Amino acid sequence: MAVTRRNLLSLTVAGSLAVIVPFSVQAQDKITVAIGQKGLWDTMVTVHGVDQGFFKEEGLEVEIIYTRGGSETLQAVITGSAQFAMVNGVLGVLGAFAKGAPLRIVSAQMTGSPDLFWYAKTDSPINSLKDADGKTMGFSRPGSSTHLVSLELANAAGVKPELTPTGGISDTKTQVLSGQIDIGWSVPPFNLDLVRKGEIKIVARGGDVPSLAEQTIRVNVVNADFLASNRETVEKFMRGYAKALDWMYSMQDDAVKAFAAFNNVDLDVAKDSVDFYPKESMAMAPVAGLEASMKQAVEYKQLDAPLSDDQVKELLQLLP
Repeated sequence: MAVTRRNLLSLTVAGSLAVIVPFSVQAQDKITVAIGQKGLWDTMVTVHGVDQGFFKEEGLEVEIIYTRGGSETLQAVITGSAQFAMVNGVLGVLGAFAKGAPLRIVSAQMTGSPDLFWYAKTDSPINSLKDADGKTMGFSRPGSSTHLVSLELANAAGVKPELTPTGGISDTKTQVLSGQIDIGWSVPPFNLDLVRKGEIKIVARGGDVPSLAEQTIRVNVVNADFLASNRETVEKFMRGYAKALDWMYSMQDDAVKAFAAFNNVDLDVAKDSVDFYPKESMAMAPVAGLEASMKQAVEYKQLDAPLSDDQVKELLQLLP
């Protein structure tokens, strides 16, 4: 077929686009971020970073995948299916690292546990954890922050409930309301509507354990191999994350509206939820109380022995 002037022009334009489009795509570094528990105030930081364009400003294209927390989130980074894993219980991270998992802590995620609460049905005889001896008490996954806090709550109350992994917030609610377990765990905004309606009652909060107030219980981690070969990209992501975290509190009305819309909850419930998350609890540094965390990890069989100073130095790669 003869090539006409018009066909030649079309081919020239198409060829130009073939060169230009891949270049523009390559200008954005693509990363995948695994997040435990969808839709919590503190797990929304990365979401806001995407929606507000903070990662784009850093030249990053961020894909978010959600897990049910605990080891499932870490597994995404360990296997390389995600470069970052957010909202990880410190005990699980310590245990995985000690076993040789390729991960590094790049920031604190939650210090203290003001967000977590445990509840029972309103007609339950359990009104506080003092009534929980021998009762079934849920937490998400072994090694998660809910696991640590439930253990510490039981110790503080001087009781021995039957601690039971119940999975995510929705699965846990089903088990409580159906009578499969006595006490479930949750995080705002989820289940606050049931508290308002009088269908459930809060019997314990993470803040009931004063010893945890100055201890980082959740952290954000990165794949160690990815950090070694892409440190600049990791730093870009952490800068975008920091911008998003600052935006959530400096533009709190906008953040609360986005939070309510994301979870399809009433604005009043969303506002109540934010009271569970003081800004200082979400500071990215330091990772506080690591000595206490290692002691707990040994006590609760996540570690055989505390990490050495060299191991701690290797694990902690806090970035500005």
